[in-house]
Amino acid sequence: MVSYKAVKVISLLLILFGILSIVFQLNKNSLNALPKSGKILDFTEGKNNYVGTRIIQQYAINDSSLGIINIAVSFPNPMPSHPLPVLFILGGLETGFDSVQHVSDIGDNILVGYNWPINSKLPKGISILTEFPSIYKGIYKSPGQIAKAIEWVSNQSWAEKEKISLLGFSIGAIASPAVQHIIENRGLTNIGWTVFAYGGTNIGQLVNSNPNIKPRWTKPLFGWIIQLLFNPIDPKEHLEYISGNFLLINGKDDEFIPKESSSLMQKLTPSPKNIILLDGKHMGVGEKQKELLSIIIKETRMWLKQNGAINPNF
Repeated sequence: MVSYKAVKVISLLLILFGILSIVFQLNKNSLNALPKSGKILDFTEGKNNYVGTRIIQQYAINDSSLGIINIAVSFPNPMPSHPLPVLFILGGLETGFDSVQHVSDIGDNILVGYNWPINSKLPKGISILTEFPSIYKGIYKSPGQIAKAIEWVSNQSWAEKEKISLLGFSIGAIASPAVQHIIENRGLTNIGWTVFAYGGTNIGQLVNSNPNIKPRWTKPLFGWIIQLLFNPIDPKEHLEYISGNFLLINGKDDEFIPKESSSLMQKLTPSPKNIILLDGKHMGVGEKQKELLSIIIKETRMWLKQNGAINPNF
C-alpha cells in the first residue's frame, strides 16, 4: 500500500508538472498543443499471423517527428484484387493485434489496430515518478500518431479511400475526437463514419469516478491534475470541430464513465448521430464481458451496414 508521505510527494510533483505544462500551453489552443506528425521516412513489415480466414500483418511506420507507429492490419484471406473498406480500431491499452483479433467474420473489409506507445500495465506507487514523463509523452503523441497511421492506410492500394471508419472503444473513444480533429484540420484524409463506444468527456471527472484509484481522498486532486495535464486531448476540446456520421454507445451502469461525462459527450457530438444505451457496466475483453462485447460489435456492425460504410458480408 502506498504511504501517505508517498502520495503527498507524488501529488506535489504532479502539480508542479501540471503548472509547467499549463504555462507552456498558455498561448496554444488544444489542437496546436498536440505534437504534429512529420514525413514518413519508411515503413517495415513485421510478421504475419493466420487467424481463421484472416491474415494479420504488422507494420512499423517511421514518422520523422512522432517516431515509430505500430499497427496491425487484418486482411481477408484470400485478399480480393480491388480496394476494401477500412475500419480503424482504437481499443483500450492493448496491442493492435489484440484489437483486431477480437473481431471475427469480418468479410471483405479491412481492420486496422493501433499499438499505444505506453505500457498497458501502468506503474503504481512511487514508481510513477520515474515513469510519468514517458507516459505523458506517449499519451500526447498518440492522437498525432493515429492520425498519421490513418493517412498512411488510406493511401495504400488495398484501402478504399472513400470508406474509412474510425471506431473508438473505451480509452479509444476518449482519444478519437482529437484524432479526427487533427485529420480534418490538417487535411490528411476523410473519416466517413465514427463510433464512440463507452467514452466520455471531462478527463478529470473520469479519474474522480474511477473505483480503482485509492485512497479515495486523493481522487479529486488527481482528477484536477490530470485535467490540467491532458486537457488538449479531452473530447470536449474537439467535438464541435469535427463532422461526419456518428454512433455513440454507452453502458447504463458504467462504473468508469459517469453519466454526466457520457451525456455531455453525446450532446457535444455533431449530428447526424445515433445514441445507444446498453445494460451493464463498462465494456472489456475478459471472459465475463464476452456477451456484452458481442452485443457492442453487433450494434456497430449493423450501424455501419445501414450507412453503407462496409461491405455487407461483414
